[in-house]
Amino acid sequence: MTAWGIGLGDARHERLAEALRRYGLWDHLTPEQRRAAASDVARGQYPFDFELLYQQVEFFADGETLAEGGVERFLREIAPVVERHGVRLSVESVPTDESEYAVLINGVRLTVRQDAEAAEPDPWTQATVRPLAVLNDLLAAAGASPVRAHVLYPGGNDTLLLLLDPRAVAAMRASGLFPEHELPALAVTLPSVNRPARPAR
Repeated sequence: MTAWGIGLGDARHERLAEALRRYGLWDHLTPEQRRAAASDVARGQYPFDFELLYQQVEFFADGETLAEGGVERFLREIAPVVERHGVRLSVESVPTDESEYAVLINGVRLTVRQDAEAAEPDPWTQATVRPLAVLNDLLAAAGASPVRAHVLYPGGNDTLLLLLDPRAVAAMRASGLFPEHELPALAVTLPSVNRPARPAR
C-alpha cells in the first residue's frame, strides 16, 4: 500500500512535515505557501512537489548529458540558487585530449569522465556525482548554509539534483515512509579525481 496521497496522512507524516519545514525545504516560498505545503505533507502529500520545488530545490541532472560535456552549462544554470547558499560558482572547461572530459570549478580541476572508465558499470553516475561532490566541498567551506547537493536516481537521464539540508533526509529516513532507493543520497567527494588547479605561470 502506498504511503502517499492526500487523506492518508498519519502521525509519521505530521512529524515529517514539521521536520521538513524546520530544515528549510520550503524556505524559498512565501509564508502562506510554506504553511500550505507543510499541511499537505502532514495529510499525506508526497513532499517533493515538482511545482513547488523545481529550479529552486529540485533540478534535472541528466547523467548522459553531463558525461558528454554538459557540466559547465548545468552548473551555470543552478549557480543563482547556489549563490543564495553562500557559493559563487565559476566553471570553465579544461583543454584535454579526447580521452578525458575535465572542468575547472572554483579553482578545482575535476575529471568528469575518462575513456578508461567506459567499461565501469555506471559511468554516468560518476559524471553526475563528481561535480556535485565538488559543489558540496565548496558549500561546506563557505559555511553559510547547511544545504548540500543530493541525488535521486543517479546515472540515468532522469536523475534529480536536490539541494537539501542533510537533516531533512535523515528525517525522511526516520519516518519509515520511504524505501531506501527513494531517499536522496549525498553527493560524496571522490578525492582521486579532484585536485587543485596548478597555479598559472
